[in-house]
Amino acid sequence: MGTTADPPASRPSPARDWALIAAMIVAAHPVAFLIGLAVLAALLIFRDWLPFVWIALPVIGLAGIGRATRRPRLHGHAVRPATEPELAALVRQVAERLGLRVPLLVRIVAELDAGVLRTRASGVRTCTLFLGLPLVRRLTRAELAAVVAREFAYQQHTGGRRTKLLLGARDSLLESIEGRFRAPAAVIERLLRASQPRTWPLALAADAEAAAVAGTPAVRGALTQLGTMSETFDLLGEMWTEVLGEDGDYPEDLYEALDAALADRYVAPRMAAAAAEDVPMAIAIAPPLAVRLAALPEHPAPGWDTGAPVPLRDADALRRWCVRELVGSEDGPDELRPARLLDFPAERLEAGLREAESHLVEVTGQDSVRGAVAAAADAVAGGDWMKLARTLDPELAKLPPPMRATAGRDVLVGCLGRVIAGALLAAGWSRASRWTARVLVGPGGAPLDVEDLVRHAVDSGDPTGIRELLPSFDERALR
Repeated sequence: MGTTADPPASRPSPARDWALIAAMIVAAHPVAFLIGLAVLAALLIFRDWLPFVWIALPVIGLAGIGRATRRPRLHGHAVRPATEPELAALVRQVAERLGLRVPLLVRIVAELDAGVLRTRASGVRTCTLFLGLPLVRRLTRAELAAVVAREFAYQQHTGGRRTKLLLGARDSLLESIEGRFRAPAAVIERLLRASQPRTWPLALAADAEAAAVAGTPAVRGALTQLGTMSETFDLLGEMWTEVLGEDGDYPEDLYEALDAALADRYVAPRMAAAAAEDVPMAIAIAPPLAVRLAALPEHPAPGWDTGAPVPLRDADALRRWCVRELVGSEDGPDELRPARLLDFPAERLEAGLREAESHLVEVTGQDSVRGAVAAAADAVAGGDWMKLARTLDPELAKLPPPMRATAGRDVLVGCLGRVIAGALLAAGWSRASRWTARVLVGPGGAPLDVEDLVRHAVDSGDPTGIRELLPSFDERALR
């Protein structure tokens, strides 16, 4: 079976790997490391306690490794071959083509996710495949086979103990970014970047094996759709759930609404562009989409159906279970009332327009939306927009330095885009799509992508397009 893994992936240096694992574990748990050093120092100072060193050190070391490589809790809805025979048959065929000879379990999860976990069932080693319901609903058989093959292949490539430890330590380091006590951001960034020569070839090798099983067109289509679907799910799905949750509702037709949004001519291209954008983020465990697509070897489609998704016999029950998993509140999902997104007016589906206006007015020290947007435009023109972004979102300071500029741009573009969209809607402009307020239709009838306009202004340092919209705003002071 072919592979695109680079030589470092097939012949990694054990010494480098172990050093990187140790460094990432220490950086992920700096407090535990310092406590361990303090205990060791105390034991060495008080020599009568020296015998306990040989007890304390293994305990501290094993605790750190255990935290870095802890197994995730099994989640999702188990599906059996008897209830979903078509899905089970596809998974079994993919496993056979990859030479996987262990019992297989399938669990449907609510999120747009896929993965494989080695587990035990009744004392027998098994492989549990997790598949997000959006993938099963939207991907063709061939594309779903590509996703399944890719996850099985990735699990095979990462099954070695040292590789699992490295990936577990890397995940733990990523989680520590949001922690109160963490290593310096620059140290975290360097360690994450140092892990990429090991993780990126693993991803490319799994892509290549998936192409051999499902065909290159299917892998290409699956990777492209995954990015678009992920952006849509993360941005719109979370927003809708939050908006309805504020009124005690939950979107029972969430997946149908996401399907409708993905079919929208304004939403889909925007999400695809966001997914394909090559951002220099050191946290990426796989190469950018363009690199992955270019690296795919050419394989023909080996007989998989390319026209329709896998049929689900119990689709309605799975959909209901997944929706309620996504929207569970602190009081439990039973406390929320079902509501239909497809029946709501477009204005109900947009969150944060007024909140963004208030926030921008506050941080710029202005007394009107027009003044706040003008001040933001001045910051863009003056090249100090990053300072404004940090004021809008102080959490940016926690990110490693190479990630701050990209994340800061996203914060500013998102906030300023919402503010301008809200001001133009209040001034009589209309939506071009019910699923987004970012694309508006002005008095002349031409659509304007507000977010693209702001992004271009930030990237070029020329806010002329923003300033030209200011006369269209209502002069409203926020109270």
